[in-house]
Amino acid sequence: MTPLSIGVALLCVAAFAFLNYVFSYWNRRGVQQLTPYFPFGNFSDLFLGKASFPKICETLYERTKKWRLLGVYILLRPVLLVNDPQLAKDIMVKDFQHFHDRGTHVDEENDPLSGHLFSLAGEKWKHLRAKLTPTFTSGRLKGMFQTLVDTGEVLQEYIHKCAKNEEVVEIREILARYNTDNIASVAFGIKIDSINNPNEPFRQIGRKFFESNFRNNMRLMITFILPKLNKYFKIKSVDAEVEQFILGMAKETLEYREKNGVVRKDMMQLLIQLRNTGTVSVDERWDVETSTNYKKLTIGEVAAQAHVFFLAGFETSSSTMSFCLYELAKNPEVQRKVQAEIDSVTALHGGKLTYDSINEMRYLECCIDETLRKYPPVPVLNRECTKDYKVPDSDITIEKGTAVILQISAMHHDPQYYPDPMRFVPERFLDPDMKGKPYAPFGDGPRICIGLRMGKIQTKVGLCLLLSKFNFELYGHKESELVMSPNNFLNTPVNGINLKVSCRV
Repeated sequence: MTPLSIGVALLCVAAFAFLNYVFSYWNRRGVQQLTPYFPFGNFSDLFLGKASFPKICETLYERTKKWRLLGVYILLRPVLLVNDPQLAKDIMVKDFQHFHDRGTHVDEENDPLSGHLFSLAGEKWKHLRAKLTPTFTSGRLKGMFQTLVDTGEVLQEYIHKCAKNEEVVEIREILARYNTDNIASVAFGIKIDSINNPNEPFRQIGRKFFESNFRNNMRLMITFILPKLNKYFKIKSVDAEVEQFILGMAKETLEYREKNGVVRKDMMQLLIQLRNTGTVSVDERWDVETSTNYKKLTIGEVAAQAHVFFLAGFETSSSTMSFCLYELAKNPEVQRKVQAEIDSVTALHGGKLTYDSINEMRYLECCIDETLRKYPPVPVLNRECTKDYKVPDSDITIEKGTAVILQISAMHHDPQYYPDPMRFVPERFLDPDMKGKPYAPFGDGPRICIGLRMGKIQTKVGLCLLLSKFNFELYGHKESELVMSPNNFLNTPVNGINLKVSCRV
């Protein structure tokens, strides 16, 4: 053999030994694993654009749910999938101190919009979470309620024009515009009308961020699952165009209000309070008294929080409303039942939609909860082990730094917990035994979504205003279930959601 061939042979042996060692990480720790393949590990379909990350995770769950834990590899990185509902709940709640971070990359200097509450870690997250919590009290939400109703009435008027001719509408796009207008108003204090003007800059930015394509899918996966790639390759959490728009909008709004003493009942006002006083007032005050003893939040820090409010409120509400209307169109008897409740409760409140009236609509709440079960906004939740954790009733220790994935959507779809799981049955949530079943569309524990009440109220307002006036029927959906895009981290129907809308008699 020549020296070259010997060198090549040794290199191949070394590479084989290295890969064998890397891909035996979970076996060496006593965790069940499926055979990974170089270079994609267990996620070749993701990198080849054949399936989304959540879909692959759910498929793995269906194959291995008899195991409490499943070790997998994304490229060369070992990742732990949690199949056991009780263990998942413990990680989010009881044993939170071992898993208090998401493990996402945050670089506030080079990627200012990455420094938001969802991604921040450690003490910085803890302090900001505590300061922002008063933003979503009942009093604050009541203060923003009329803004949501005003936008909802614009939506109602738009749909009425379609209903007069019994038109078919792509409801997901229309509701995305509705929620864009809502969030632009309550998060940035800017009144727009993308419902009637779909090319509004705000709508274009939202469309660009959530566009179903391989690039966005990879960006999200790298941010949440492979954060070291962000660090090494300086991959930003959003496109430069999105970053410039959000930063510019936040800067313009903030500086105008501070200069002119403008006070408005919205989230931006509360961020201005936080910027200038170091806290959001726990009472119902909206004005600002500047404290000279507090280091101000930067424009970037304010923009990052407004940015995540925009993204979370937009996607959660528009998707949930769209999927709920799809299921109601598919199940007309359920649609009639929720319409009857809306009519009767609204009549008790003088024919007006109020903050109190929507919170009395129990069956509507069940419809929304069932929608969130079947179509959770975030199908999987990520955590990072921040302190070695011995798994209860086992010899397994999850080591510090390990990426952990909680199988939310898969558990929601498991017939062991939800008989006939793909049927839309709102009555499930009237069952007292529901509390013992795995259900976490917004997460759980200290890192539960801070804006979930806001998202639900926004969803209820929109659905009430639509269902009180209109009927919805399926149109053109031949499959029994919606087909989701393989190129999106979130639940995104391939051909949208087309519904025929008509006026109620």
